[in-house]
Amino acid sequence: MTATHEELTALWGADGMIYFPVDRFDDVLGPLTPEVFPPFGAIPVDVPILFTVDVDVPGLELFSKLKIEIGEASPRIHIVLGSSPEDPQLLFCLDALTGGVVLLDLETPNFEAVNATFAAFVEFLYRLGGLIATDPGGRARAARAAAIREELMGVDSSAFADPKSWWSMAFDQLESTSG
Repeated sequence: MTATHEELTALWGADGMIYFPVDRFDDVLGPLTPEVFPPFGAIPVDVPILFTVDVDVPGLELFSKLKIEIGEASPRIHIVLGSSPEDPQLLFCLDALTGGVVLLDLETPNFEAVNATFAAFVEFLYRLGGLIATDPGGRARAARAAAIREELMGVDSSAFADPKSWWSMAFDQLESTSG
């Protein structure tokens, strides 16, 4: 992860972040190295258009533990990190075994890999949160988004492997903006 806790706080403010309660999940979490886990487990409360910690699904709340079985594989634990502000049926979840972040679509139901690590997920939110906070609009936005995508490829290239992935589509939209 490139962003420090101080940088996250500078962008989102102390009241604009919450912290992942590691102690609640010691029994299911894999190793939480700095490469996997963001500084102090900090998560933004809200990144407009992209992410919110508000979970508006009956029976679920922030940091709910879900036991999900896919196909013939053994059940895996996923922990709810938040949702899409545009669609509350899309939940961002931490894969407790791998430390990756997936998007769970409750309507279909379907999984989509979002980031290889929780740290990369927070880094992506940080970079796009910074762009949104200082949005120049038009061509300048498109150029900045393209530069940020290029930088983030070095953080987690797997996030862009599928052209229809969450991050690929978000960046395509930002980069297509013209003035």
